[in-house]
Amino acid sequence: MTARWIPFLLMAAMSVPERSQSQSQDRFALTAAQVALAISLSGMQTAPEHVSLLTRVVATEPAPVLDVLSVETLGKGPLAGNSGVRLRVKLACRLPGKCLPFYAIVGSPLSTAGPANIVSNAPPIFKNTGGNANSEITMRAGTHATLMMDDQRSQIQIAVISLENGMVGHRIHVASPDHKQTYVGEVVNARLLRGSF
Repeated sequence: MTARWIPFLLMAAMSVPERSQSQSQDRFALTAAQVALAISLSGMQTAPEHVSLLTRVVATEPAPVLDVLSVETLGKGPLAGNSGVRLRVKLACRLPGKCLPFYAIVGSPLSTAGPANIVSNAPPIFKNTGGNANSEITMRAGTHATLMMDDQRSQIQIAVISLENGMVGHRIHVASPDHKQTYVGEVVNARLLRGSF
């Protein structure tokens, strides 16, 4: 009985590589140069050698228009052998369906651009994840709030419960009222958080 299935299994195994090759031909890998250009057009001058993609990013066309969605500081640390300020930049293709949103790490050596220069050149969506010692807790753990999630193409509002204390601008963990789903949101006020998907 197993001898009867061998030809079918061989045919199935031979057809898989052909299908995966045709699908990979429809995808184009984005480069650090394309990401650097998009970031530079948003107002922060950077070079391709200072851009590090966290994973292989593909699009359905070779040169899609990329938009910078958010910028956050990661502090100082090594990036491609340089010690300087690091930023986490979220990007997405301008046209929906061309690529999925993705993150890139952008570093700049302190000798060419200090943290103040990067912050001053950052677009208005810049977020500093560093703490401010004088800030007060805005949202307490256990607070019932609304999490607004959007990616500039769609918007979702979810009722959530705060799992930790947070100040305006800080990202905290929240959960659905039944505690089956957890999310991370940025505190906007005592009853509102913003997130993205």
